[in-house]
Amino acid sequence: MRAVVKVAPGPGCEYVLDREELELGSGQVRIEVAAASVCGSDAAFFQSGYAGGDVSMTFPRTMGHEVGGVVVEAGPHTAGIEVGMPVAVETHLHCGECFSCLSGDGHNCARLELLGVTVDGAFAERFVVQARSCFVLPDEIDPKVAALLESAGSAMHAMLRSGVNLAGASVLVSGAGPVGMVAAQVADALGARRVVMVEPNAYRRSMAQRFGAAIGTEADPREAADSMTQARGGFDLALECSGARPALANALEVVRREATVVAVGLVKGELPLDVSRTLISRGITLRGSWGRSIWDTWHRLAALVVAGKVDLEGLITHRLPLNGLPQALDLMRGEAGKVLLDPSLPDSEPRAGSTIPSRPPTREALHQESD
Repeated sequence: MRAVVKVAPGPGCEYVLDREELELGSGQVRIEVAAASVCGSDAAFFQSGYAGGDVSMTFPRTMGHEVGGVVVEAGPHTAGIEVGMPVAVETHLHCGECFSCLSGDGHNCARLELLGVTVDGAFAERFVVQARSCFVLPDEIDPKVAALLESAGSAMHAMLRSGVNLAGASVLVSGAGPVGMVAAQVADALGARRVVMVEPNAYRRSMAQRFGAAIGTEADPREAADSMTQARGGFDLALECSGARPALANALEVVRREATVVAVGLVKGELPLDVSRTLISRGITLRGSWGRSIWDTWHRLAALVVAGKVDLEGLITHRLPLNGLPQALDLMRGEAGKVLLDPSLPDSEPRAGSTIPSRPPTREALHQESD
């Protein structure tokens, strides 16, 4: 079958026509891909096989982890997931047996596998995954649009994990990539008083404004906040979704005392932090957010999408064939929102056997948010 395969560490990957399909095991299903969306972490995996944190690829590996599709084959013991069901997939593949899983934190499983990173992923015509990682779609969500649920779920989980009552809250979102733009929509849907976004890319700033966010400067986003936020000394909540170290450092400075900052984007390297001044004396809570709660986040997010409170389809700006990953990465460096790879579209040149060339990602592309 056709697939985008990372064969080894280092730049580039390959597009092949004859990728062997995996056999189904107990508890597994085969999914025909309706669409897979390209994540900012895919730019990093394309370049090196490493996206930051504990996330490293094994090789050879079919790439892609944000996906919607239809179950076309089911093995034994598939927990009610049946052929013909439209699904999205939780890409944090949990064991279901460790302390984290048994405590309701399967998204942070001690034996975590990652779709498209440590097991073969969704930049292919079909792929195999455990049935317990499938989310059955409501009728109102198209499987192609459902490819965005995974990344959107990262925003939803971060917002819920903050523990902040968003009714009347002032919220800062750093990074107007798809995760950031969903975070802004979720904050608005849950009653935030004002949402301010910081984003260096002009095209994405304009998209953020279409979704109702105010735009702040990197120097001091409080200038775009309302008078109440300014009087209180800063934002009630900040979500850092870009993975850029300066953005996280800035978020810690522009929230008020006793506020919360949630780190969502994968940050490469270390961040110098004066703990006493920044956290202790100001009472700041700094939290990390990793993936999505299974399945609470998914149900809450799907309900907002069905109710029209979160617009995922409006984030999609380009649809490309399966071998269009290089073009997708180029688009993501400039004027693009979410880019889909759709196996039903005819391939563009070059075709099978050609090495997809390396293109070093810009800082913006490399630091786009991930799961």
